Formats: sequence, C-alpha cells, structure tokens
Amino acid sequence: MLIVLAGIVAAIVYSYYQQEASKGQPWVWITSGPFSINKNQYKLGEHIFIVVSDLKPTDVGEIDIVDPKGDTYSKIPFNGTIKSSFKQFFEPNTERNLSLCNATSLVGHWNIIFDGVPYKSIPFEIINEYIPEYSNKTEGLDTVPKGLDPC
Repeated sequence: MLIVLAGIVAAIVYSYYQQEASKGQPWVWITSGPFSINKNQYKLGEHIFIVVSDLKPTDVGEIDIVDPKGDTYSKIPFNGTIKSSFKQFFEPNTERNLSLCNATSLVGHWNIIFDGVPYKSIPFEIINEYIPEYSNKTEGLDTVPKGLDPC
C-alpha cells in the first residue's frame, strides 16, 4: 500500500513540474518611458502586447513598428491629452506587407520606435519557431501569390 501511495505522489509531482516547464518563461516587461512590451523574443504566430500607461499630456506622436528589413510595418497613434493609457497588440504576419514574402521574412530583429517623443526605441526579435497552436496553421504566414512576390 505504501509503495502504491509513493508512486501516486511521485506521478503527481512529476506531472506538476512538467506542466510548469511547458508554460515557458514568464513575461519580462521591456519598458521605455510609458511604453512597454511583454518580452523581447517571440515565436512566429505570437502576439506582441504593447502597454502604454501614464502618458503625459505633452506625449503626442505615433508608435512605429519597424520590421527586419527596416520598413514600417505598422503605426499606432497616441495622444496623452486624449488618453493617458491604453493596450494594443499585433501579430506580425505576411498579410499586411507584401515586402514580407513568407513567414521566414518575419524572423529577425524588429524595433518599436516612438515618433514625436524622446523615449528610446524598444527592440525585439522574432525567432524561426512556431508557437504550438500555429504548427499546422499558416493563415497570415503564407507565401505571397506568384507574380506579386517582390523578394
């Protein structure tokens, strides 16, 4: 009986540690002034979370998200006199920009630049790995149709 109980306890402990290990690393917020992202490295298919908090009324401009090729992937306006805090997320994919031809062109070093305010840019990286939910799903990560491929 004692051996069976010890085996059950060992299985529960092992299961708990396996679940904890599979959760991955906790978020480590990267901050520049009132702007933060939830980590500095992402896999293909992951969302990048931008949190803006305590903007000053003089903080007016736009967030420029710059892809590995140096092109502006997206712009997010902000105005501290209208809204001092907000949250935004985006998922880099090939649907928004034809110069990003396929999923591997999303891989590399990206930058979040704050135009109109003196805050330092926030760099982040997309690595050449898919999150498990995207291993069989390629929507938004497909190659560009033939004839439109600028790469």
